[in-house]
Amino acid sequence: MIDKEVKEFYHNFDETFLSIYPNFVEKLNALLLPEEAIELKKDELLNTELRVYALIRLGINDSVQIAELLRYSKHTIFNYRVKVRNKAKGNRDELENKVMDIGASF
Repeated sequence: MIDKEVKEFYHNFDETFLSIYPNFVEKLNALLLPEEAIELKKDELLNTELRVYALIRLGINDSVQIAELLRYSKHTIFNYRVKVRNKAKGNRDELENKVMDIGASF
């Protein structure tokens, strides 16, 4: 039952977030090296890497909070953050600030 609820939460989060930031995946990928772009599977709206950065875009920077929301360990969230930062064009330490500049579509 919990797995079903988690999947439903992810789906609802993904749909809601993408309704506000419809170009988020494209804009985030533009901040990454071309060969490191995040590819979604056929029926995915967001994957875990993108959800982590979606939460960062919403202002949730604390890995512990992100871990609690996504039901992962803080170590796993830290690893996802580092993995994506290592794919960044230019200064990887500025990636999360650039993600905060991705605008909403109202």
